[in-house]
Amino acid sequence: MNQLSPQLETLEALVRRHAAGRDLPRHVPRLHLADALARGDDPLHLIQYFSDLDVKIANLEDLLAACNDPGEEEIQAFRVEEGILVYLAVDGQWALFTR
Repeated sequence: MNQLSPQLETLEALVRRHAAGRDLPRHVPRLHLADALARGDDPLHLIQYFSDLDVKIANLEDLLAACNDPGEEEIQAFRVEEGILVYLAVDGQWALFTR
């Protein structure tokens, strides 16, 4: 039997669902992960943060795994149609990382 992979949520749908009962974020920066890696930084400063922890981020899967590590209590990451959506619980900031 052929199993289809589940359809991914869009950025907008996930943010609306996650923010239920709270204000939606005013701005969700979108950036190519390769550009953030080349600069060594991003709007949430995740690239630098993980670099300081000696966690290698080379692609979107690495970013998703690092953010969803059980030891990371303040960072959540979600796979969406557009890429990887990251949420910083400590200050309510979001960013979308794409290929």
